[in-house]
Amino acid sequence: MAYYIMSVVLTKRMNPNYVNIILKMISNNDDSDYFRYNEMIEKDRKESVIKSYLLNSSFHGYRYVVEDGRHWTERVFWIICCTLGWIAAGLLVHSSWNDFQNNAISFVVETSYLDWDSKFPAVVVCETDNQEDIAKVTDKVYGDPHDYNLDEMVNELVYYKGLTFFTLQTCGPDLPHRNPQCLLQNLSFFSDKVRRPCNSIFQKCAWQNEEFDCCKYFRPMNTELGKCFGINSMQTIERFPPKYKMVSNKNTGPGSLYMELKGFSNVYTFGAEEVPSLTSLASDILQIAPHIGYQRFLAIKEIENQPEVKYVSVEQRKCRFPEESDLDVFRYYSYSACCVQCRKEAQFKKCGCVHHLLPNTTSETHCTLDGLQCLTLNFNELSVLKASWANRTGLVCGCLPSCTELELSVTRDHKNGIVEDYAIVKLSLERLPTERFKRNVVRGKLDLVVSMGGATSLFLGASLLSFVEIFYYFIVRPLTDCKRRRRQKNKGIHK
Repeated sequence: MAYYIMSVVLTKRMNPNYVNIILKMISNNDDSDYFRYNEMIEKDRKESVIKSYLLNSSFHGYRYVVEDGRHWTERVFWIICCTLGWIAAGLLVHSSWNDFQNNAISFVVETSYLDWDSKFPAVVVCETDNQEDIAKVTDKVYGDPHDYNLDEMVNELVYYKGLTFFTLQTCGPDLPHRNPQCLLQNLSFFSDKVRRPCNSIFQKCAWQNEEFDCCKYFRPMNTELGKCFGINSMQTIERFPPKYKMVSNKNTGPGSLYMELKGFSNVYTFGAEEVPSLTSLASDILQIAPHIGYQRFLAIKEIENQPEVKYVSVEQRKCRFPEESDLDVFRYYSYSACCVQCRKEAQFKKCGCVHHLLPNTTSETHCTLDGLQCLTLNFNELSVLKASWANRTGLVCGCLPSCTELELSVTRDHKNGIVEDYAIVKLSLERLPTERFKRNVVRGKLDLVVSMGGATSLFLGASLLSFVEIFYYFIVRPLTDCKRRRRQKNKGIHK
């Protein structure tokens, strides 16, 4: 023991207060003095680690707090300065982080329109009535004659709009004597049998007076309104449908689409990622019927995104790109597709089923007549959108807009009677776009790092390695010192 203690005295710079204890330990050979010595050494070691760090830290000002020979007023002065530096740096870092989270994106308006190629909006045609085929199908299924109330039931089921009052009056689950021919389940049975194929809806199509094959480019798409046909749409059943070049620029002039359509239909115009739905805006819909000619003039404003926008989180930019879809009803994301997904989840939660025309759903999840009754009774709650702060009954979805959303407005509408037994629809751009919005990143991740680094450097005189020093002084260095002391202790005992 004595040899070990003397080796410590000779090899270490000892505090004079410890010398008397060591001499007493040697003379008395008392273990209690030995333990007292170890406790004092350990306390001094901890204090020396903190002091050593503050003396050598690259954080400015701290060495003046612990440096020997400094007057107490100097120490207080530097404590105040260092504290204020940390507070100021913290406030600036918090401000930078807040701006990064909430103000990372800015919108600007571009007016350099001379070289723009503007794409024509997506046009989707959805059949809304077909009494002739309904009569043929019901005669074939139910026989002729049959209860013609069933024809109205089939009409409501095939062209479902969220309400089925006539179906419930004819075949409702609460009726005491229900018609045995009522369709109790598999309510989508009549949809494919009644709805007409593309070549029975379209008669002629032309872009800028140049005729093209309608059904080659108007491709089928499943919607919550049933099967529709769309051109320029991303949401068609086919992942890579044929594309017709419908571009407007200073060479071509404003684009114009001409269609001759048979029967009753709704024509929707919106962005390429949008879909027809129960809550589509009235301005997006043109209701057509035979013997009427329609002409609608549109004005569009596109949104362009800086490439770096994709690397900003969805929460920061507050929009989603079409390929960032988390939906199961449609392949690509859009506001309208998100609302359909929201309605599907609300229907399943409220009634335990979803209506029979929802895309990408299985027959096991489709409602029977009992489920349709639930959907009808809760129509406002399930099919009418409302804001989260509104007090009226409705569905709150909280869907984000698409980052590539098209701003489209109707400038003029004309309607006139024609002798033909079909409808003529002409959709035209009122003028070439002269403005478009651009989404820019004003505070990216690199800007955040630079801002935070500037704040810590300005107020603390620190860098990234200054924070590494904390890890080194209080974890790495004590561990290595501990191992070194153990080796020296074992060596002393062995001797």
